[in-house]
Amino acid sequence: MEKQIQAAPFVQTFACKKEEETLMDKQRVAEAYAEYANTVTRAAWQYTGDIQTAQDCAEEAFLKLMTQEKMTDEHIAPWLIRTAVNIAKNVAKSHARSRTQPLDELAERASGDEQVLAQRAAARAMLSLPAKYKLPLMLHLAEGRTIAETAKLIGKSFNTTASLIRRGRKLLQKAYEKEEL
Repeated sequence: MEKQIQAAPFVQTFACKKEEETLMDKQRVAEAYAEYANTVTRAAWQYTGDIQTAQDCAEEAFLKLMTQEKMTDEHIAPWLIRTAVNIAKNVAKSHARSRTQPLDELAERASGDEQVLAQRAAARAMLSLPAKYKLPLMLHLAEGRTIAETAKLIGKSFNTTASLIRRGRKLLQKAYEKEEL
């Protein structure tokens, strides 16, 4: 007997307004959530710089997935990543967001732990990169995906993706060294 995946709470409570047979069913959305939630959240984090906001963006992307027409499995991950990134960009641009100070910065002032400071420096270095390098690097380095998988997810050719990763690594190293000073 096949084990049924538990849907996230927001998936269970969402009411579809369109016809059931043309929309993504709850089971497929739950499976996508189980498989891609971390990746989508990390992609959003690249633009928000705050994990809680990134999680909100990822959940909103999964809610939007429920309202989409049925799509093939190979299109779900790229669509979710692109949607979450767009939501994160909108949140990052919002006026209310620009007035707040991230808790990371407050915690950093109070913390003396060198490993924590190094991790935060690496995160700030990643966030300081140009947008075109963030997502390929996150998918390849943090997620451990191959260049071919990364290329497919971001919708670019293999060679372009390899170049973005190579250049991004160099920029990331320079940014990290700058952050450490």
